Amino acid sequence: MSLKSDLSADYRVNKRLLGRITVTAFRVNRWAHRSRARKLKRVLAKALDVVWMQGVVGADMPGRVHCGPGLRLPHGGRGIAIHPNVRIGAGVAFYHRVTLRGFGHDRTNVPTVGDGVLFCVNSAAVGRVNVGNNVTVGAGTVISSDVPDGATAVGAKARYLGLSD
Repeated sequence: MSLKSDLSADYRVNKRLLGRITVTAFRVNRWAHRSRARKLKRVLAKALDVVWMQGVVGADMPGRVHCGPGLRLPHGGRGIAIHPNVRIGAGVAFYHRVTLRGFGHDRTNVPTVGDGVLFCVNSAAVGRVNVGNNVTVGAGTVISSDVPDGATAVGAKARYLGLSD
C-alpha cells in the first residue's frame, strides 16, 4: 500500500490528534526507509522519528517494521517498543507500554502479529511467536508461545480463556 492509503486507514481509527501525529511520524519514517527516497528525505524522516517518536512520545517504532493499514494508537503510542523485524497485520491496536521484542541476536527470532489484534496496557510478545488474528492480549500479559486465532490471552505467563467463534 502507499503512504497516502495507509495514513487514510490509520486516520479513520485514530480520532485524537496525538495518535494521528504519531502514526504520521511512523508511516513517514517507514515510507522513507522502504522507498528510494533521496538522502534529504530520509534524514528529515529520521529527524521526525527522533524528535517526535523517541523524544516526545517515548516510542521505539523503527521504519523497518512491516505494519498493515489501520494501526490504532489510543494513547498516542506512548512507551511502545517494537523490534525492527516484527511483522504486524492490519487493524492492530496498541495501548501504551506495549513491547514486541526478540530473544538474543537472531533477527528472525521476533513476533509476528495477525490482523485485528488488540494489545492492552503493558503487554508484551517476546521471541519467535505467532499472535493469531482477532486476538486480545490483556493488560500485563507476556506472550511467549503461539496464540491461536480469536483467543484472549491474560496473565504474566499467558493462559487462554477460550476461543471466540
